[in-house]
Amino acid sequence: MKVFPASESQRKKSCPHGAFLGLCEEGLVAGIPRGDFTRSKRNKAYAVRAVSMIRRDPSLADDTRKLWRRVIGGSRKVENNQMDVVVALWSAGVILHRSVAAAG
Repeated sequence: MKVFPASESQRKKSCPHGAFLGLCEEGLVAGIPRGDFTRSKRNKAYAVRAVSMIRRDPSLADDTRKLWRRVIGGSRKVENNQMDVVVALWSAGVILHRSVAAAG
C-alpha cells in the first residue's frame, strides 16, 4: 500500500508480489526477518539480482528499463513491474545494505 498507493492492480500482480516477497525472504527488507514467503523463484531471483546491481551502480535505480535489461541479460523476457518494486524499496531506503548471493 505504501509503495503503490494509487494502483490496486500493481499491488495485486503476481510478478511484483513475488519480487517483493523474494526480497523479504532473503532478509533484504528492513523490519522483515528472513523467512519462507514465496514460491516465485524467478521473480525473487530478478529482484535480488537487481538489488545487487543497484548496489554496484546506484544510477540504475533511475532507469528501470536499463536495470531490467541487465537483470535478464540477453533474454527477451518482458518486465512486469518487478523493477518498480525494487526501485521503490531502494528509494524509500528500506533495502538493507548488506551483501547477499544472487538468487537463481
